[in-house]
Amino acid sequence: MAGGKLYGSCRCWGRQIITRYLVSKKLPRPLNAHIVGGNHMNIKKQDSHLPDYALVERQEMMRGIGYDDEALERLQIGVVSSWGEINPAAIHLDRVVSAVKAGVWAAGGTPREFVISSICTSMAGNDNYHLPHRDLVASYIETVAKTNLFDGMVFVPVCDDVIPGHLMAAARLNLPSVAVTGGYMQLNRHKKVILDPLDIAPKYHAEFKNGKISADEYCRIKNRGCPGIGACPVMGTANTMAAMAEALGMSLPYNASVPGADSRLQRLAFQAGQQVVRLHREGIKPSDIMTFDAFKNAIRVLMAIGGSTNGVLHLQAIASELDLDLEPETFNQLSKETPFICDVAPSGSGEHLLGDFDEAGGLPSVMKELQPLLDTGVMTITGNSLKDNLDTAETGDRSVIYPLDAPLAPEGGLVFLRGNLAPEGALIKQSAVPAEMFRHKGPARIFPTEEAACEALIADEIVPGTIVIVRYVGPKGDPGMRLLQRFLWLVAAKGLQEKIAFLTDGRFSGTNKGCAVAHITPEAADGGPLAVVADDDIIEIDIPNEKLDINISPQELKTRLASWKLPKKGAQKGYLAIYARTAKSADKGAALNYRDT
Repeated sequence: MAGGKLYGSCRCWGRQIITRYLVSKKLPRPLNAHIVGGNHMNIKKQDSHLPDYALVERQEMMRGIGYDDEALERLQIGVVSSWGEINPAAIHLDRVVSAVKAGVWAAGGTPREFVISSICTSMAGNDNYHLPHRDLVASYIETVAKTNLFDGMVFVPVCDDVIPGHLMAAARLNLPSVAVTGGYMQLNRHKKVILDPLDIAPKYHAEFKNGKISADEYCRIKNRGCPGIGACPVMGTANTMAAMAEALGMSLPYNASVPGADSRLQRLAFQAGQQVVRLHREGIKPSDIMTFDAFKNAIRVLMAIGGSTNGVLHLQAIASELDLDLEPETFNQLSKETPFICDVAPSGSGEHLLGDFDEAGGLPSVMKELQPLLDTGVMTITGNSLKDNLDTAETGDRSVIYPLDAPLAPEGGLVFLRGNLAPEGALIKQSAVPAEMFRHKGPARIFPTEEAACEALIADEIVPGTIVIVRYVGPKGDPGMRLLQRFLWLVAAKGLQEKIAFLTDGRFSGTNKGCAVAHITPEAADGGPLAVVADDDIIEIDIPNEKLDINISPQELKTRLASWKLPKKGAQKGYLAIYARTAKSADKGAALNYRDT
């Protein structure tokens, strides 16, 4: 093998690319073992501070992995992915990583691969682990990167809470970094109708149980329902966060709209591997890219695309790693100033999926349309400003990406509500709320769990007009702030989105739609007003006026809160016990509070 480098760990695709490249070109070498030349400055490698005896020890261990002297001299680039055999969205990421590693080798670096697998929110396991997993991912990556003295990082994540975990790690480490998000599934069809994997349980299973489709047809649907290789192809949390990575400037243009099985993703990954080496030579770090102005751009994009409610707390958690505060008021102000222009399900008409978004020009076309509202002077991982990147973007398909002067709605997709039921805020995705439910008043019905609410809905025991409440599922109360997605899927399957509202201090899936208010703060476990709502209390949701109230007197509310006691729960063990004790509130990103403040 040319140069005697470590290629055994690369997949076949990567080996072929690397071999052809090495045969045809002489790779650039660093100036010496510790200093890498750049166009603007000299940047020391992370192991340059080691005394000779420690450096010899380190390099000897790396020789044991299979690296030769030239590989040891190069920049050491950590390449972390969320590949694994536990999530259909991540099953292809080994090939994406091979392309990244080929790009790193080609640019003169040495890639060092490691994995922390993503988890799927639809596995129906213990759902309260998903958000804490985000912070676990960030901490694991930090640990591996620090102990190995990586000089730069390429992040290859996919899925809801995983992409923000990687971006949190990028911000915390502040090493030259590039993100390559893993794309989305390209769906199969049944009788010329697109099969959404998230419809199999609430829709087709119900049709089979009710005798509307045969067992054979149901079997055919199940076998074609989830093709894998990427996230679910709607503007749910996974694709929202891929868009946020690109909007922040941390991934290459068009990454967020490329399907997982498309060879364009392989080519982007190769470019990302090359680019991280260039970023190191230029001395460009995440803190130079993810500035407050870049976050404001990302928030505007979040509002314009009708992104997931989870995008809010994830952006807050990422920003916190850079000592930046994104307050709810910032989101509301930017939402008021930013029209909703992207018609991709579950927002808007619901007729378009991510494939349509890709065909319409992807995120660069959205940002091109938003350009008058954006700070285009911010730096991106291309090494160019956002303005430079957008110069080549084209105007998108107007049936998917609307013009600023004729938007789907004059304000953004998300808004915080406040009132006596949510003194510190509650979040709603107004772009996914039926027009009839923008102002809704109805009686509360309390359920101890989402499962209990689902059973009542299936049994037709929830009357139209009801406001269903599931509480004690916030960051501390659950603990973990679980996703309450299945109730809303069932509401949609039964055609009751214009008749039933849902309130919680937990979270919803980005795939959900309907009049659904989440992230209610203070959460019930902190003694917030949500804890003392009783059955048949009248709740008022007023989206235009950003209000969420319970119609009882201030004195009655005060009396109830004074007599409230936290319900007893079994002792929590393991990681969730740590999360429960240290998590911030939902309006602060629900991340681990590892600082003194």
